[in-house]
Amino acid sequence: MSATDAVIPADFADRWLAAWNSHDTEQVFALLDEDIIWDDRVFWYEVIHDREAMRPYMDKIWQAMPDVVFTEIERFTNADDTRGLVLFEQSGSGPAKLDPDQRFRSHGCDIWLRFHQGRLAHYLGAYDIVGMLEQLGAIPARGRRTASAHLLSLTGRSS
Repeated sequence: MSATDAVIPADFADRWLAAWNSHDTEQVFALLDEDIIWDDRVFWYEVIHDREAMRPYMDKIWQAMPDVVFTEIERFTNADDTRGLVLFEQSGSGPAKLDPDQRFRSHGCDIWLRFHQGRLAHYLGAYDIVGMLEQLGAIPARGRRTASAHLLSLTGRSS
């Protein structure tokens, strides 16, 4: 692989956000390498290897956040444009089984660790799902507890 194979395309962030905001799995997949390593263990239970293996993940994303909108706050790349990230705000409503009048708004970061032939080959997601669930009324507010103590309290354990 040459150094240029790993460079982030100049318009990638724009296409990335447009694909996610389209809610069209195929548009997102068009930006991913076939052998993508997808690490979003905030939402999903394991690291996903391979674009086609992401289909259940994508279906669940659209189900969990049917009208989610991602708005770029800022983008960053390293000096040689081989890694980068987009800091974003996400907003929308939750799944149908929750109160449809409740909305969430939170920040996150899409981290691009590697590209191959103009497509994303290694992804890491970072965002606050606890805050989203609190805003949607799916879990009680944590009050003055740390996030880990709050999650432990939901399981009946204390920190």
